[in-house]
Amino acid sequence: MYALRTLFNTAIIGTSAIAWLFVSGLVAGPFLWLFPGKNGRNVRKFVYYQSKGILFCVRMCSHTFHAARVERPKEPCVVVANHASALDLYTVAALGFDNVVYITKGWVFKLPFFRFVMNGAGYMDAEKTPPEEMLARCKQAVANGCDIVLFPQGSRKNPQARFKSGAFYLAEMLQVPVIPVAIAGTGEMLPAGSIRLRPADILIQSLPALLPTDFTGPVVHLEMARTAKNKIMEIVNKEMKI
Repeated sequence: MYALRTLFNTAIIGTSAIAWLFVSGLVAGPFLWLFPGKNGRNVRKFVYYQSKGILFCVRMCSHTFHAARVERPKEPCVVVANHASALDLYTVAALGFDNVVYITKGWVFKLPFFRFVMNGAGYMDAEKTPPEEMLARCKQAVANGCDIVLFPQGSRKNPQARFKSGAFYLAEMLQVPVIPVAIAGTGEMLPAGSIRLRPADILIQSLPALLPTDFTGPVVHLEMARTAKNKIMEIVNKEMKI
């Protein structure tokens, strides 16, 4: 039964998800090119609804799907999450984050349509953007009311990897809250290097914000990184029974 469900998920639901990305992009592309909105707001809104469509497919593939969020600060935030699957890129939409700027790896910017969307939305290439430019662009994004989303583990290959401190240094420099997000089950559904969609139990949960002012000492961003990882992985490991 598990093998049959995996086959159905991959062949039917997976194909539908890819078709959704392609068709929605094809239909919306001309309108987004003509009317990107102030500072790319319409493009980011499009990505939000496109992500909701992918999450619907994830829900159809899963045994259970649960998204839970706590009250967030009103001001823009840095959102950090663990990273185990390509599906993680779409998960923040389940928590209502609809005006986000991603900082992600450069290979995504090489994909034809995705390159247009990511540039239009103001997303940033973590590998090629100089630190000074990155900080300046993030300041502008926050001034425009955007949340900034990062996956501080970087790679999907080691779901238990340490959190790099760059996201937290950014939050310290901008003096904005950090919202930790725990994602469990996506690595089981679509592991790194796989194209098969396995049935799994999915949990997406935001945690209370961490404020830079709650931490003291010369290495505030390192303390924030450790705290965020511990809080996130406590939930993930419990959910995954590790």
